Amino acid sequence: MTISNSPILGRMLRPLAQTLRTELLEAVVELKPSSGDEERYHELADKNAEGTLTVEERKELEGIVAANTVLSLLRKEARETLSQR
Repeated sequence: MTISNSPILGRMLRPLAQTLRTELLEAVVELKPSSGDEERYHELADKNAEGTLTVEERKELEGIVAANTVLSLLRKEARETLSQR
């Protein structure tokens, strides 16, 4: 099971989202990678599709994907919490 399809992470983040002030939840919803990080992700994804990633680049890509997954889940919980207020 990968981080992206593990329901436990959402359940772990939910109580955190529910305790945050509205202003913080709104800030969490707006969180996104920098343009440089986005460019790097696309560069690595292209190399991955071509089969030319180095071991180090694969680790970097996996880290980016994991971070984006956690960020997406946190943003989802923040949006859901805001909609209930």
